[in-house]
Order: sequence, then C-alpha cells, then structure tokens
Amino acid sequence: MAAAVSALVIIAALTAFLPVTLSVFAYAFVESRHRPTWARLARPPIHLGAGPYRGADVVTSRLQRAPLLVRAAAVGCFYWAWFSMLGWVTVGVVAPERLWLEVLAGVGIVVAVFVGRAGVRLLRRDARIVGFGRRVAVVSVAHAWALVLLGVFFGGYEWSGPATVFGVVALGQATLVVLALREHGPLFALPHDGAAAPRPLPTWLSRMLARQAQRRANFLASASHTSPGA
Repeated sequence: MAAAVSALVIIAALTAFLPVTLSVFAYAFVESRHRPTWARLARPPIHLGAGPYRGADVVTSRLQRAPLLVRAAAVGCFYWAWFSMLGWVTVGVVAPERLWLEVLAGVGIVVAVFVGRAGVRLLRRDARIVGFGRRVAVVSVAHAWALVLLGVFFGGYEWSGPATVFGVVALGQATLVVLALREHGPLFALPHDGAAAPRPLPTWLSRMLARQAQRRANFLASASHTSPGA
C-alpha cells in the first residue's frame, strides 16, 4: 500500500502542470466568449452623502468583463475540476482493491464535471447559477470530507493525510464560489438583452449633478419643516 501511495504522489507531482494548463485555456476561451454579457452591466453605484435627505446613488461606469471575484471563482472551478478528475482516475488505477475508494472515485468524477460546469455558468452569467453553484459547493465539500472520514477510519495514516489536504482545498474552492455568488448574485439575475446600454455620465459630472440634487432636496426639506402648517 505504501508503494501505491508513493506512486500516486509521484504521478500527481509529474502531472501537476496539466490541470493548470487545461484550466488556463478553458478559462480564456469561455471568458472571452461570454465577456459581452457582462459589458452591458453597470458597476455598483457609488453612494454620495449621508443622512435621510443627503443620499444619492451614482453610476460612474460599466463593467468591461466579469467582476474579479467571479473570475477567480471560475478559475478555481476549472482547476479543481481538472485536478479532481485526473486525481480520481489515478486513484482508480493505483488502488483498485479498495471498494470504498472505487465508489468515491466514481462519485468524485461526477462532482468534478459539475464543478467545471459551475465555472462555465459563472462566466456565462447564467441566471440559475446562484442556486446551482451553491448546491455544487455543498456536494463538493460533502464528498471531500466523506473521503477524509473514510480515509481516517479505513485507510490509516497513508490515506488520511492526502485526504485531509484534498478536503481543505475543496472547502476553499467551494467557499470562493459561495462568496462570489453572495457578492455579485444580483448581477446574474439581470436580463440578457441585445440592446446597447447607454453610456454613463463622466464621474465628475455625475458627482456634480448628485450634489445639486442633494441641495435641492435639503432646501425642500427645510422649507417643509419651517413653513406654517407643515
């Protein structure tokens, strides 16, 4: 068994560059193809002023591509999908005598496919990615930590160490997806229309108009409080 684990580590080390290469190419292709779906969206508005009559939201510019957190989550999905798939295929070849590993390897390949699919849907700005991404994150973490528990109880020290590392990385990747969906979830629900979005006002002009609107609102509020019968 020690020889099998050593062979697994050597194979993983020799092929570590392969998931990175595949992930970079997959990300570059999907991101460039679906970048126009993000370019129509406005950036989150800047809130100016404070108080009940002094607040104003100003849109200063529009997105050029998916937000950084969404792109990072997509890259994580692509890498983790390729790495998991290659890893589980290697496990199935190296340790065919352990039934629990064979079952986990089969489930792991299916989970890896869905993780990669979540990365595609993030960059595509799919309207249903919020629910789908969260479910995939939960299933991925549950599968990884099932591997940790089985590795501790049945695999001993030889398997519990790599299984724990796998579980921690899976948890980190799933957390990144959930954070991206929580931060930018409303953007995925916006319609995909072909109409060109109007160009926003320059930042300096937007701020000036917002301040003028605030001054008018403050004047009207003061007049309503000081006028008789108000």
